[in-house]
Amino acid sequence: MTNTISYCILLCLSAIVVVLAAAAPNVIGDKNTFFAAFVNHELLNVLGVIVAITVASAAQLHLTLNGIEERMGQSNSFISTRAGIRSSVYGLIWLFLLALLVVILKPVIALENWSQTLANGAAVVIIVWNVLVLIF
Repeated sequence: MTNTISYCILLCLSAIVVVLAAAAPNVIGDKNTFFAAFVNHELLNVLGVIVAITVASAAQLHLTLNGIEERMGQSNSFISTRAGIRSSVYGLIWLFLLALLVVILKPVIALENWSQTLANGAAVVIIVWNVLVLIF
């Protein structure tokens, strides 16, 4: 799969969330007990574990690439690989911060069912985005 497919998945999922917020807000709103209980500290727990494991794995990848470069006698032969790893880790960190913002703002803005649905839908989009970053 390519980045284009990832963007299409995110765009379609976002459209589905908006349609659900307008047409059937109870599906992913706070009347759904799973979303009511998940889009809070539990979401941050899940994403925190993903980010922590990924950052540790990225550090190990960098060390392994250093070892390969030393054995080959070449330096900077994995520039694009390192840049991809770095951008993925930064992306996951930014997504974690975005999820933190959603969790903080949800009680403030979620006064009606459709706004709860949008906040819960944003959480779903963030999780799917995390998975897509890990896959690609």
